[in-house]
Amino acid sequence: MGTELTAQSLTVTITEALAVDHANGATNDIDFAQTYTHTYASIANVTKRIIKLANTNLTEIATFGSDTQNGAFVRGDIKYIRVTNLDASDALQVGMDDEDSDAAYTSVAADSSIIFTGTTVEGDNGGSTLDNATALKVKGAANQQLELFIASV
Repeated sequence: MGTELTAQSLTVTITEALAVDHANGATNDIDFAQTYTHTYASIANVTKRIIKLANTNLTEIATFGSDTQNGAFVRGDIKYIRVTNLDASDALQVGMDDEDSDAAYTSVAADSSIIFTGTTVEGDNGGSTLDNATALKVKGAANQQLELFIASV
């Protein structure tokens, strides 16, 4: 008999640290530091992968559906997705497509990340909203590496 895992909360903390100096010789820096903490309850499934892109083509790195058929993630169960561009110099295009051929992509700078809190992307593509994403895709340089982290209930 196997061990059953118990769902837990995923806590994500984003810390911004910046103190701007007045450059007047005094120690009266202006502090812009912020810490944001987000908690996602009942996380029972986690996927974490390092992916090396074979070429510069648009590459599907995750699929979403209404069930886990063919290794898809259940769209409605996804609570958190993070894609981190591990390259030190090249940007990475990251986005989602849906079954209506809508797409939403953004550029992720070198050594930075993008976070999605589900598979709905608000935007304008002929008045449509990408609300039933079927795939997470990336486009970058050949041999570029990225990290994919997906948490779901």
